[in-house]
Amino acid sequence: MPRIQADTVAEHKLVVRRRILDAATDLFAEMGYEETTFSDLAAEAGVGRTTIYEYFRDKEDLLASLIEEELPVVLDKMVADLPSGVPTVERLEALIRALVEFVATDPTLGYLLHREVPKLSGEASARAAEAHMGLVHEYVDLLRTGVMEGSISRLPPDVLSALVQDAIMSGAKVLIDAPNPQERLGEVTDAVVAFVLHGIASP
Repeated sequence: MPRIQADTVAEHKLVVRRRILDAATDLFAEMGYEETTFSDLAAEAGVGRTTIYEYFRDKEDLLASLIEEELPVVLDKMVADLPSGVPTVERLEALIRALVEFVATDPTLGYLLHREVPKLSGEASARAAEAHMGLVHEYVDLLRTGVMEGSISRLPPDVLSALVQDAIMSGAKVLIDAPNPQERLGEVTDAVVAFVLHGIASP
């Protein structure tokens, strides 16, 4: 039996699980999700390969677990950092800018959300979607308030939310594919904000 690395077996399991998740964070950023194997993860975490299966069924389960643990923390902070006491449209603009930058530049979660989550099977995809719920609620509140104020077009809420999300992910893809994303960050986020708030018609 492996040496216990904490005061109790339960605490030991938490420590080992955290080490595996930390290893996944590092290796997914360094090697990519597809290229990373459980052998790579075991070596990075300092555990046996079979040990990983005691905590995660497969790599999709590991990815979904990583997103469930890490993403809500990032998104909650993002929402908490939004400016208060400003018009709804300005708050929405700040959220759009933060999300484009996050998805395009975060080496692990941003990359995974853009490249890998759309490929996940039903259960893992549903778990990843659930991890976004705090952000979804913020979107819905902002859009509903903006519609009520008359500052946002009165479109079906599900269509409106989907269009905003697609614009954000499209802008992030442009940045991810750019040779130097930081050089284009301001230009691309400005374009996404302009598109979401004003559409493509000439003023």
